[in-house]
Amino acid sequence: MKHIVLLNPKGGCGKTTIATHLAVYASTMGLRVALADHDKQQSSHDWLKSRPRRCADIDAIAAYEGEALEGEYDVMIHDMPGSAVSGQMGVASVCDKLIIPITPSPIDIKAALRLWVTMSNIGWLDNPNMEIGVIANRVKANTKYMATFNSFLERSNIPRIATLRDTQNYIRSLDSGLTLFDLPPGRVANDLAQWQPIMEWTGLFDLEDEELLAMMGFEDDVQPSEDKFVSLETMNLEQAMEEEGFMDEMEEQYH
Repeated sequence: MKHIVLLNPKGGCGKTTIATHLAVYASTMGLRVALADHDKQQSSHDWLKSRPRRCADIDAIAAYEGEALEGEYDVMIHDMPGSAVSGQMGVASVCDKLIIPITPSPIDIKAALRLWVTMSNIGWLDNPNMEIGVIANRVKANTKYMATFNSFLERSNIPRIATLRDTQNYIRSLDSGLTLFDLPPGRVANDLAQWQPIMEWTGLFDLEDEELLAMMGFEDDVQPSEDKFVSLETMNLEQAMEEEGFMDEMEEQYH
């Protein structure tokens, strides 16, 4: 079983958003998925409770209550709390992939620097069995602080997996128990394209996997275009969601 951990002691950096999106994508790829919520605020599990029944199945593990992290799963996504790393070492130290979402802001980068020092001191940065990557999250266009953020990453020697833009599409979808992968691809094409490197890095989407390429309808020697980076569930739900006027209702609610 693969363990993917979303970790950052700084709250509000997007751990739950990324964890839920990873869980949905893995599930629609036919994998058996568990979403382990380690935060007593239960944000991931609140999202699961609001998820439409027609959506792909994702099991919930109440890790915040001490529920065992076990089961017949292919992937377990861990949504960690915004708290000291010392209380999260047991899970994070044995994960396959450790993702650190960071918002490019002065406060968040200072918190990330402290996290980097902690990880260095406990030996995670030298652990050959643990892959660590950063996602620049909620990035606004032309933000001046990106230069400082990029400088931090260069000095920390932690790779940036991807950059996700700041958009209301995430808020709108999560509010209804959905993710971008559940929405009509034409409405969120630019955002879906930003997830490709994340799926490749986690191993959930491998462009070298002939079986997966066939599943997605790609030829072995053809590089897929941006509008192809969507889940199977998205394609199945598109017509139903259009009929229900889901996106129109969301736009009226938020504008």
